[in-house]
Amino acid sequence: MAPKTRLLHERLAAVVSQLRHGDMIYVADAGSGTSSASLVPLSPQVETIDLGIAPGLPSVGDLLSVLCEVGDFEAAIVTEDMVTANPEARKFVSALVGEENVHELRYLPEFYNLRDRVKVFVQTGDYSVHGNVVLVAGYPSPPIPLNWLTSPTWFEDLPTAPPSTDPGSPEI
Repeated sequence: MAPKTRLLHERLAAVVSQLRHGDMIYVADAGSGTSSASLVPLSPQVETIDLGIAPGLPSVGDLLSVLCEVGDFEAAIVTEDMVTANPEARKFVSALVGEENVHELRYLPEFYNLRDRVKVFVQTGDYSVHGNVVLVAGYPSPPIPLNWLTSPTWFEDLPTAPPSTDPGSPEI
């Protein structure tokens, strides 16, 4: 019997165990700024976990592999540039979650805007180009539409249902 993969980082294990449908984890390379002085500042409300210990350690791929083994993820979001700038990483992400579950966004501002909507921002030691990946937590259910994940006003933007014409339906 093969040993089970365990997530040994206490805080990251706690975050993964608390994920609910639609929660997102941003898995970042070593160059992603997280301070208020960064080129694109990260919201102070977003928790950060810095796992980088040396250049390339751990890689985004290392972390994605473990997260996908121990957690329930229905999709991944990457930059539209990943397919040309980092084709091996793009293939790797597709192999993990399935090509039909990989969504692409424009790098700036859409992909970077997701950083402020994630449950946790996890920084690695990876130096790859366009290697950042957002994992979307899920469970066996219909996938969450990408525009719901990327728009902070998606709920307000939903069309309202017309009033029922069924005489037997209760009035609200």
